[in-house]
Amino acid sequence: MVTLIKNVISLSPGLKQFLKRSRDGYRRSVLRYRCYSYEKKRNAAHMGWHRANNMEYSRRSAELIFWYHKLEKGLCLPLENRRFFGRYPAQQTLALLKKWEQDGLSKQTTVYKAAVGVLEAYRDFVATEDTTKPQVAETLAELEAFLGGHEQSEDIYRTPIQFKHLPEDTYDILYSLSLSRRSTRNFRDQRVSMDIVEKAAKLAQLSPSACNRQPWRLHIYDDKTHIEQMLKLQNGNRGFGHTIPMLAVVCCDMGAFFDSTERNEPPLDGGLFLMSFLLALQSLGLATCCLNWCVDPRVDQQGHQVGNIPQNEKILTFLAIGYAADDTVVPLSARRPLSDLIVAH
Repeated sequence: MVTLIKNVISLSPGLKQFLKRSRDGYRRSVLRYRCYSYEKKRNAAHMGWHRANNMEYSRRSAELIFWYHKLEKGLCLPLENRRFFGRYPAQQTLALLKKWEQDGLSKQTTVYKAAVGVLEAYRDFVATEDTTKPQVAETLAELEAFLGGHEQSEDIYRTPIQFKHLPEDTYDILYSLSLSRRSTRNFRDQRVSMDIVEKAAKLAQLSPSACNRQPWRLHIYDDKTHIEQMLKLQNGNRGFGHTIPMLAVVCCDMGAFFDSTERNEPPLDGGLFLMSFLLALQSLGLATCCLNWCVDPRVDQQGHQVGNIPQNEKILTFLAIGYAADDTVVPLSARRPLSDLIVAH
């Protein structure tokens, strides 16, 4: 029967093409379902601050930043538009800080100190409002009660700060740096210092993120065997993977987001961090190559296992880091005209 079917198909090229398209379409549909189902399960498992494991530092700190940053943003509005605001975010911030202290978490973390600094600035703002209004008076009393038991914040946590105007040649400097950055696929056999990577990461931390939650995670590998194991899972390093002295995996902590309405934030926030990181590495004399992480659920799980990456972190991309070999050439990578990307309304 199988032979008969094959013979019939071979006599009809049109039927053969139809069956091939049908088979390929079915496979794509199955893969699409598997990928979306996988992401749905991961979002359900790791996005959300209402869960029982909300004791995790990453979630606690993200929620605290989410609330106190609302106050910080409000303090930066134009004076003529600024009215009494922020009672509920202030109450949430106070409640989270009190819980933080009750659970014995460190008061020396940047997140905790920044939250206290914002409350101090907000307290000063509330004190200028009409305190004969019950809502204003109650808010001020709640703030004074909490802040009265804390030392005044260090200057580095005072907010808001003055906007800085840059020199006229700043664009030219940035353009030159961006123009020099090209994906490099030929690295020198030279170890990359972790100090340089940390310096670049410190700059990349200044990237914007949703409510300043800074959900980025950066996994670094410089062991050749480990790098080789990771690169076997990625299909864009053929011909040069063996020259990569350091591999970074850029991830995003899904626990930093309150529910699935923020499902697009991990790749967005991670992409903002990645671009800053690339330029910082370039400015420090290092060459890089982004290695896309376009894989099915099975390989994604292997990436987490081989890389020892927690399940709550979404892998966004691999990144080759090293010093360009002396004879390295890079693609011109011509750019589209601006008319292809700008739509003026």
